[in-house]
Amino acid sequence: MSLRNLFLCSATAALASLIPARAEGIICEGILGNSGEQGQSLVRFGNVSGSLKGAIGGGTASGMGVACDRMGSLWDRGGAGTLNRYAPDGRLLAQYKIPSGIDRSDQLALARDFLLMQIQGKLYSLPITAPAGTEAKALERDSACISFNSSNGAIASFSKGKIFWIKPDTGDATESVSMANVQGLEVGADGALYAVTDGKVFKYVDGRPVSEGWPKAVPGERMQFLDGHFFGHAWHGTIRRFDADLEPDPGVVLGGASGSFIGHLDQNSELSNGRGMAFLRTNLYAVSGFGGTLQLLQWLPEKRQMQIVRRIGAVPFCSGLGLDRNGRVWWHFGAWNWSDKPDTPIVQGINSPEELGQAVMLENDNMVAPAWMWGKPAFYSGPLKDEIKTDRIESGCALMHGLAASAVYKNKDKQILLVIDKSGKGVSFNISPEGKYQSEAGPVLLKTATPVKEWTTLAFKEQGQSGPGTLLGAADGAVIEFSADGNDWKETRRWSEWETNAAGRFGGKIYISLDAGSLWVSDSDRQRVLVFNAGAAGKPIASFGTDDKAGSDSGSICNPQMIAARGGRAVVHDAGNQRLVELRLKAIAK
Repeated sequence: MSLRNLFLCSATAALASLIPARAEGIICEGILGNSGEQGQSLVRFGNVSGSLKGAIGGGTASGMGVACDRMGSLWDRGGAGTLNRYAPDGRLLAQYKIPSGIDRSDQLALARDFLLMQIQGKLYSLPITAPAGTEAKALERDSACISFNSSNGAIASFSKGKIFWIKPDTGDATESVSMANVQGLEVGADGALYAVTDGKVFKYVDGRPVSEGWPKAVPGERMQFLDGHFFGHAWHGTIRRFDADLEPDPGVVLGGASGSFIGHLDQNSELSNGRGMAFLRTNLYAVSGFGGTLQLLQWLPEKRQMQIVRRIGAVPFCSGLGLDRNGRVWWHFGAWNWSDKPDTPIVQGINSPEELGQAVMLENDNMVAPAWMWGKPAFYSGPLKDEIKTDRIESGCALMHGLAASAVYKNKDKQILLVIDKSGKGVSFNISPEGKYQSEAGPVLLKTATPVKEWTTLAFKEQGQSGPGTLLGAADGAVIEFSADGNDWKETRRWSEWETNAAGRFGGKIYISLDAGSLWVSDSDRQRVLVFNAGAAGKPIASFGTDDKAGSDSGSICNPQMIAARGGRAVVHDAGNQRLVELRLKAIAK
């Protein structure tokens, strides 16, 4: 080595010794909740406002029933106004336009190469070969229910006291049977017609009733004949299987709630009440969830049970997230493990809320979240490794609607859950060390220096054994810090920038989460996640995403919103891509 090169190497080594060798970065460690994972294959639902949210809360239903065409692709509605076509591996293949209205009686069926859809009492058709973006054709016919199966290319439809055979390719209708008050229809493998009325199943062959052995008890909602068996659905994800003579074979094959089982079995709240099934191949089925998420089911002959093996869908909305130290992620209905894949089914299912506030993780790794369920105030609590418990408060609870943000702190040796709405109206509750609701703790004021338009999230920073701690709120694109003022909180600092350049300020809407000395900020408008040292002012110590540039690959996000941090990990709702992104702080070489 020359003297010149020796000098340069020595100087470089000396300079490097004066510069920190490592800095913090954020890496993506996985995608949860979207079976398409990233890019063009991402699953996307249409407008969920007032449709999917209401469906999951127990109102209208987004799911219409799943159809499997001759090419093996799966069809179902995904949010208002959108019909989705999927590959069985979970990728979104195409989307089509359908009417935006939603009703619980909506249904989807397949006859040869045409789909027939009943939407809000009207019939629409679409060929399975139609280009993406095609709008379904209105057949100008009323219908109260349709069959899932077909006969000679026609699907049965009931309207105004008569059952018709409808050909979805032409819209032609042929009258078959006169019958009042039909709630369900199905066609058997031999073309026999089955009609459900008042809890009984009537059988017709060539338009004439079969009297011997009929009628029989209905097997459940959305009666359907698949691969030689009848299936019926009930609440809490219950599916029942019967033989061709409507005898239990063996009866309940998934779930087991709603009176089908004495005791408790795990449920899948996304399925909730099945909207319809499809037979894919031997021992493999697909079922449409109440909110439009599909579940692939494997039939286990030795156990005579169904097992959910794949979730096909997205995470189109998120108002509450939990994350524990083991990387367990909780979202609305249940939980995922950190190592789960994008199409992994959710587990530890619970009854879904109509409304959910921000979830808070306690020091003991229990979670608490305010909610509204079945029209009553409710509080979710417990460790994420087990099924979360729900306490519904029958009377005397001050919890408001429009839940936005939550935080937990100590006040006079009591553990307080503070809940605010988007306007900043606050109420507080005494909770146990496990997070269970105990009693009312009264209203709480957030005394800001200037008015706030919209709050998104809260966080709390401990100040040691003696100090009361600092409450942080995210509102109007700024972090607002508060100190205790009796039972209320008074603003002490508000910040939204840290440098004079354009990159050194937040966009108009942010969400926050704080843990292990790190403040994580989901900067929605600027398409990034930032991490700050919560103990000192200054610029971010790490970032994820590209400033002001949305993307759908594993290194990008689009309109990130709710975020939950634990240790060096965080999970963020990538709202524009309808997925959850798992992030980790990692030391990287400078």
